[in-house]
Amino acid sequence: MLRKLFTHAVIYGLAAQAPKLAGVLTLPIITRYLTSADYGVAGVVTAYMSVFTLLQSLGLSVVLVNSFAKQPTRFGWIWRQLNGFVTLWSVVYGLVAIVALYYLVPDEGAAYRLEIALLCGLPIMFYQMTEMQSNIHWQLSQRAVPLAVRSFIVGALIVALNVFTIAYLKMGFRGWFYATFIGNTAGFLLNGHYLYFKLKLWPIFRFRWHRIVHSLKLSLPMVPHNAAMFLLDASDKLVLDVLRVPIQRIGLYNIASNFGTYFMLATGAIMQASSPFYMKYLAQERTREAALQVRRFTFLLLGMFLFATTLGCLWMREIFILLIKNEALQQAYPLAIIILMGYNFRPMYMVVVNTLIYREQTTRIWHLSVVAGVANLVLNFMLVPIFGYQAAAYTTFASLMYLGYAGFYMQAYKATAQVPYYPMAWLALTVLLLFIVYYLADASIQVKIIITALTGAVAIVIALFYRKQLQL
Repeated sequence: MLRKLFTHAVIYGLAAQAPKLAGVLTLPIITRYLTSADYGVAGVVTAYMSVFTLLQSLGLSVVLVNSFAKQPTRFGWIWRQLNGFVTLWSVVYGLVAIVALYYLVPDEGAAYRLEIALLCGLPIMFYQMTEMQSNIHWQLSQRAVPLAVRSFIVGALIVALNVFTIAYLKMGFRGWFYATFIGNTAGFLLNGHYLYFKLKLWPIFRFRWHRIVHSLKLSLPMVPHNAAMFLLDASDKLVLDVLRVPIQRIGLYNIASNFGTYFMLATGAIMQASSPFYMKYLAQERTREAALQVRRFTFLLLGMFLFATTLGCLWMREIFILLIKNEALQQAYPLAIIILMGYNFRPMYMVVVNTLIYREQTTRIWHLSVVAGVANLVLNFMLVPIFGYQAAAYTTFASLMYLGYAGFYMQAYKATAQVPYYPMAWLALTVLLLFIVYYLADASIQVKIIITALTGAVAIVIALFYRKQLQL
């Protein structure tokens, strides 16, 4: 099982990583033609767009997943009805989003308000449900290759267009929006062909309202949860905008947070491949061996995440110097260290969330995520005016740690847990590693080489020791 899981993770990872790697490697090219103001405008608009995107689906992905797992012979009928309902809803909702985005574009991008609003709003109107359904079907049916091919094509297209529009056409921040829109359109065509012509999952517009109402009762509690995830991931830039932080400083924060985003997208391949694994073992209910398998795999993921982020943060200064050909933007590397280390929360968080989703206790999930999201928002409003925009990175790290580990103390999870996960020990280790890499970020290259070699040796020893237990 684990070998198949890792095979799929590699396939997903290669598909996501290749274009993303190419995208990172293009930074020395495009950053020559970008300013901190460009990054600021793009960051603020993208954050607002994230708000509209997360509300558009009404949290219905959880219904799609559960219906596929629990009703494999008739999930298509459910999916088609949901597609019809969300399609109609998205047309109205997308128009509202376009109007709102028009007025939310920062002053530095005021000359291009209409085209930015359309480039960001039209995909919300027409593309989102098709993408969500096709991706979920590929994941849960464990068809890694088609999803990998689609991700590679779209990612590579966006990266190439970023270079063309920014470095060749000199479009500045507008290049990102045009490249993303064209890439999303290509993805919609690929997903639409698979979903509608191969699977025949055309939307049903004469849907049964009792089915929609039942689905919304399950999915709507996920909306606050998803909104809270936005508060953790993207709201920092909106708070900085509301507090009238200069757009150039927002740009510095944006480029630092991008490195957390790169890591999140790359590791998303592993998260995607892990979903069928968790669902299979959760379906075995109270089997202790299944619980142990889930814990072993979760600890493996967390160890991999900590290893990757620790080394990445240790070399963050050199990474910025190598990739960011703009001295002003290079000053953001300390913030990137803090933000990147925060994304180690995901493996432990995934255990709690998958367990609660499978048991249809979605009303409990948003309690956890809303506290983390609101805390991040409130702390930003309190601390940024006092300590400056850098405070947003620290509040994000603290909130992500809460999100990753507080769930283990929720009664809804504890009632079904069979094995301990030692969350406080893992949290302490993560914080300790953050202090170490932040302190060593300015150390000499010779010192970093020695630390990297020692860390790699320790990781190899641990992997060999647990090889049998992890069934690799």
